[in-house]
Amino acid sequence: MPFSSSEFAAELRLLRKGRGVDGRIVEVVGPALRVLCGVGVTDGAAAVRERVKSTLVELTARLPDDLREIVRTALALPAPGERHAPFLSERTAVLAKRYNRDTRTIRRRIDEGISLLAELAANSVVTAVEGTDWSARRLEAVLRLDLQTPECFERRTIVALREGLDHIRYSITIPPARDPGDTERPVGLLTRVHFGAEVVGKQVRGKRFTVDMRIPALAVGQEHEYGLVNRIPVGQRMRPYYLFFPERHCERFDLRVRFPADDDPGAVEVIHEAFHRDIDEPGFVGQRTPVDTIHEARIGFTDLKPGYGYGLRWTDTRNIA
Repeated sequence: MPFSSSEFAAELRLLRKGRGVDGRIVEVVGPALRVLCGVGVTDGAAAVRERVKSTLVELTARLPDDLREIVRTALALPAPGERHAPFLSERTAVLAKRYNRDTRTIRRRIDEGISLLAELAANSVVTAVEGTDWSARRLEAVLRLDLQTPECFERRTIVALREGLDHIRYSITIPPARDPGDTERPVGLLTRVHFGAEVVGKQVRGKRFTVDMRIPALAVGQEHEYGLVNRIPVGQRMRPYYLFFPERHCERFDLRVRFPADDDPGAVEVIHEAFHRDIDEPGFVGQRTPVDTIHEARIGFTDLKPGYGYGLRWTDTRNIA
């Protein structure tokens, strides 16, 4: 897009009226705040309120100390042990008493804080959308190791950040397994769309596979789901882990790995916020997690950070001495 600081300021001034974020949130949150907070067009009031609150609490933490509390109170953002008054005039009076200033001075401080917050919001959106037209909402992956060759079903939910978004790009990296002689073998990957998209192009660069897809045109803030099936070619070995390295902030990632009934892994570890280079280091150990009675391991992550790895790693019992 992105949005200007004046557009954010206008929406924030509207939001601070009445009950603030506890008011009629769906009606007062405009397109700029929807993109900033990752609000989808189908989100209900509770979801919108939670996304707006969490985003603005995080963003106001970057305000100067003397303005942070004033802006949070004006917007009725959560504060430990505090219940905000239902009207802006009452919250302004509370601040005036707390800081021993007249209400006119407090109103000027609120305006100053809102302006600074709007600048932070505009800069955050520019950073978030630079080089991309969408953000990630959720990834659900089911990796099956009980088939002839590893196969993974992925269901992804994205949110459009520009009007008319109708093409997206999906990328996945397949680290090559090593032979006993420590030689890396070439890798391949078979990808097909299960639903929600149409493949219009593919690229392969070493171990990285990129798929260009067409989707129905989306409006700003509109969500879209699509599903892919990734399959390792028969005879190709797979390194014993599945990790998701988000290229942008992702709200949730759920992973299920199904092991062969006659060959459960010796150990399964949760990998959380790992660097690429850490995964294959001998001393790198994750937290153990169990495999259930139907030979599956499951894990979920929230608020994933771009550039870090999340997922599961296991030990093949056939390789345990």
